[in-house]
Amino acid sequence: MEFMDPMTKRALDFQYILNRIDTKTPYGKAYKEKIRPFLPGEEDKLIEELKKVESYIPYCKDRQFMRQIGHIFAHIKDLKSSVQKARKGGILSEVELFEIKNFLYLIKDLDHLLKRHQLPLWDDMEIQPIEDLERHLDPEDTGLSTFYIYDSYSEELRAIRQEKREVEKEIKREKRQLKEEIERKLNIRLRPDGRVILPKDEKELIETIEDYPYLTYISETYINITYSIKPTDDMNLLERRYLILKDKEEKEEEKIKENLSKQIGKNSKSLFKNMASIGKMDFVFGRASFAVEIDGVKPKITKDHSINIVEGRHPKVEELLKAKGLKFTPISIGLKEGVGCITGANMGGKTVSLKLIGLLTAMAQYGLMVPAKEMTLGLNQFIKTSIGDLQSTDKGLSTFGGEIKLIQEAVERSQERGLILIDELARGTNPEEGYAISKAIVEYLRDKNSITLLTTHYDHIGNMDQVIHFQVIGLSNVDLDHLKAQLQNEENEIDIINKHMDYRLKIVDKTTKVPKEAINIARIMGLDEQIIHRAEKNLEE
Repeated sequence: MEFMDPMTKRALDFQYILNRIDTKTPYGKAYKEKIRPFLPGEEDKLIEELKKVESYIPYCKDRQFMRQIGHIFAHIKDLKSSVQKARKGGILSEVELFEIKNFLYLIKDLDHLLKRHQLPLWDDMEIQPIEDLERHLDPEDTGLSTFYIYDSYSEELRAIRQEKREVEKEIKREKRQLKEEIERKLNIRLRPDGRVILPKDEKELIETIEDYPYLTYISETYINITYSIKPTDDMNLLERRYLILKDKEEKEEEKIKENLSKQIGKNSKSLFKNMASIGKMDFVFGRASFAVEIDGVKPKITKDHSINIVEGRHPKVEELLKAKGLKFTPISIGLKEGVGCITGANMGGKTVSLKLIGLLTAMAQYGLMVPAKEMTLGLNQFIKTSIGDLQSTDKGLSTFGGEIKLIQEAVERSQERGLILIDELARGTNPEEGYAISKAIVEYLRDKNSITLLTTHYDHIGNMDQVIHFQVIGLSNVDLDHLKAQLQNEENEIDIINKHMDYRLKIVDKTTKVPKEAINIARIMGLDEQIIHRAEKNLEE
């Protein structure tokens, strides 16, 4: 069974979080794509993973260090297929050999950087330079990351290249001498490429050239004729000798590439281990850098099934508010197995609180720091939400039908250690039936092993036995007359009200009066006072 279904991930903005984790290497990106949650029974593994992320946070604040390691990471390519090819006996191309040689030097640079800064490493994150393979790929110890098949790879190659160079010189000498002889005998000037273009009216010279053994006809136009040097027999022999040597050189180079590929295949285990280590390190740095960005803390992991958040923040909502010049009001809440209920006005941020709890829980279980002052968490087997537009047009379900489908899926797993989040329970139907269904669902879930938190407009749901009732503080501490007067000369009334709205939650008991937030907001927004009085009278009745 999956930890979070796609609808839950979307409702909690979990993909937004993953998108914020920046990995630099193809190996780090692969680990990010395979990210999975830690489930009940894996508390110790999660604690260890969180320690890794926490230990890298100070390094993420060191800009010079991050520039240096970022430069190394940016040059690392995905070479798994090349190494696998060598491992299976394939012969690598010069480009592939160059890339692996470059990778070896990057490993060495990374090793020096990590040791210089004393970065903590674990067994699965050790960087191990492969000096023996470096020597094979750089036999002349140039220290350059460029790749070339040096003469020193084999005596045979050295001899072939030496002879090839001598033949090349002899060919050039022969061509030069022949060119000089032609120019002297015929009193003409040859171009550097050995050609000469003559006007057709120079008939005498053309007749002489026609009988000359070392110039040959190439082409003509209606004005000119082009001739070119015709190689001597000695030159032809030298050219054939050069081609034979070139063929020998290519075959010898192929043998050397085959040998180097075998050496890479022999070292494939070490290469793959370094790739894995770099990927894990890159992924840890990505999570640690994200923790710095959101001012995150390490959640405390416990085996008790509970959730306790102190001054938690929703990163995406916080970012959106910051763009508007507004601050996010941190939320604190404690939950345990059973049912909790949040009530308050529509503008009171109940849905955001619900999303925040689900998102921070997911983040913690995926090995991430959380945006909060403190968080204590007992691991969940699943997170299930019913938040947002639940209408399913493809299946012909109404909003209410879509909601019930999701709630049924949650009910079926409610005996597991899970987190169930329901926004505005039974909002898609009439109030009487909605209340009846809501009450029945709460009665069913309140003695189950899951932690259930729901928001509702049905006040009596929060007053049920064994249900923890949270209430949005809202405008209860605001001078409403002063706020109303303030809004008279303002255009953005909603933004002003949001600034005064206290989104924090407080636990209330059965005797606590329901705050008249909706009526207060209606009054502030200027709804006719006669209507306000009628609404208050209807509420009392």
